[in-house]
Amino acid sequence: METIIGPGTIDDLVADARRTGYQGPVNRRLIRDWTQAGLLDYPRRRTAGKGHGARPALYPAHQRLLLLTLLRHRPTNGIRSLARIPVGIWMYWGDAFIPLRQVRRAMTTWLGDPRDSRRGATETARELVRLLDNPAATTTARATLRRVLSDIAYTGQADFEQLEQAVREVFEPGARQIQRAVGHPAAPLTAHGLVTVIQARLVAVDRLAKGEVTDAEFLRARHNHLVAYAQYAADQAQLAADAPTNNPDMYEAVTAERALNDCCANLLSHLGLATLSPEGAARISREPSPTVDPGPTPAGGSSTPSAPRRSPEYCGPAWPTRRPETYPPL
Repeated sequence: METIIGPGTIDDLVADARRTGYQGPVNRRLIRDWTQAGLLDYPRRRTAGKGHGARPALYPAHQRLLLLTLLRHRPTNGIRSLARIPVGIWMYWGDAFIPLRQVRRAMTTWLGDPRDSRRGATETARELVRLLDNPAATTTARATLRRVLSDIAYTGQADFEQLEQAVREVFEPGARQIQRAVGHPAAPLTAHGLVTVIQARLVAVDRLAKGEVTDAEFLRARHNHLVAYAQYAADQAQLAADAPTNNPDMYEAVTAERALNDCCANLLSHLGLATLSPEGAARISREPSPTVDPGPTPAGGSSTPSAPRRSPEYCGPAWPTRRPETYPPL
């Protein structure tokens, strides 16, 4: 890792990239484009004194290091995927590294236009059907659910009665009064639970697009995610022991890669759930704020809730891996 201890101008950022041996083109235009997209924060403006114009704006040291992390992962990630990096740093290391104003722009970039990826929407729908599948479900029911989920992922709109009916026909075919639950009783997968999460994410997407989400809501969503994340990390081994045989990875291990890959989706979920269930969100928000290590770092570390001992620039190899850039509500 390049030693960077102070702020720098846009030209310093370009020079940082060259010194690290990055082979791709890095210039002022790329820095400005990434700043507008939220991958980087806006630099701090400086005046040269009355009547003397302005001095070059400065990017803080953390942003210079962030650029190097982004460049390291650029070969295998698109812009929307890279946008998870500043959001993940903000979620797990806090405002000292990434300001909330940058997170807002990064989330907009990550959301993108769902219509850009019909193929990605279809792949995500297929994966969800696999997760929900019941051997008793018919081929027609599976095909219907794939179509409904794919349409939601592609359009960002949903008929929730139709969705819940399609989910039930696959997850609990033939059931009328009894609702099926799979997995550990403390954290089961249910048809209603899946529909609620999809609805929450769609609500959050709509409110973000309209500029209705306040700073306080962002901070509460982060807090609530960290509370839930810490509890899941503590319980994961016990939950995994009760995973269904046809889906042994239902309760995935807590790792840095997983936490950072899913950070935007998790933030979106908690923003939406707070709208759908304000009482539940308020109850979680009263829990003490945990300090969470999102997983092992290259130099070692813990995957259990604890105070992070390393700053995020040390976690380069654990940052997001490439995934289909599909519509986030799924």
